[in-house]
Amino acid sequence: MLWQISHENTNIYKDEDGWYLMIRNKCTHVQDDGSCGIYERRPEICRAYENDFCEYDEPAEEGFELFFEDYKALRKYCKKRFKKWKR
Repeated sequence: MLWQISHENTNIYKDEDGWYLMIRNKCTHVQDDGSCGIYERRPEICRAYENDFCEYDEPAEEGFELFFEDYKALRKYCKKRFKKWKR
């Protein structure tokens, strides 16, 4: 996860369902009208996506058990959580 959060516009959070990677970049397939340009060939993750709740519906501090804004925050958590962490 440290590698993933090292990339721009990426956060990591944990809620009651598990750990998630939040990518804050626009999909390159979104058309000007907001529709999907590859709808018939879209990846499985897009097909399974439900919009009944979105991580943007409420502030991270209120909706997530854990939220990591950047590498520094996640590394600090790892060092505290995993006592044998040496990096």
